[in-house]
Amino acid sequence: MKSKWTSARDKRLLAQQATGRTAAEIAKSLGVSRNAIIGRSRRLRGIVYRSDIESWARANARRSEEAKVRMKARQKAQRKALRELARAMARGMHRGQAMSRAHRAGALWRQIGEHFGISQQAAYEQAKIWTQRHRR
Repeated sequence: MKSKWTSARDKRLLAQQATGRTAAEIAKSLGVSRNAIIGRSRRLRGIVYRSDIESWARANARRSEEAKVRMKARQKAQRKALRELARAMARGMHRGQAMSRAHRAGALWRQIGEHFGISQQAAYEQAKIWTQRHRR
């Protein structure tokens, strides 16, 4: 497949870049996509458009904010699960059953173990034993 990029088109691209035109404006004048302009200019001179950097930074910031929101929701669910664990134990629920429910509700084995003063492995084992006994 033959490339649309001839030396004459490359010269036009570089000349328009030198005047400060945006990738979208250059793309319109050359009849190609903005991404084609960006890709070609990178290959020709290693130019990175400011808009690329800004859009990358915006996307990164958005992903970071979304991750923070997910983390807060997860932490809230974990705290709620631990509160429910304590309530269930106060009502007389079996320890293994309460642990198993808390884990299904979002609490980590480490958190459950800390609640009881045992290791996360011990908390997991107690919940597993209860589940196996009562599954039948």
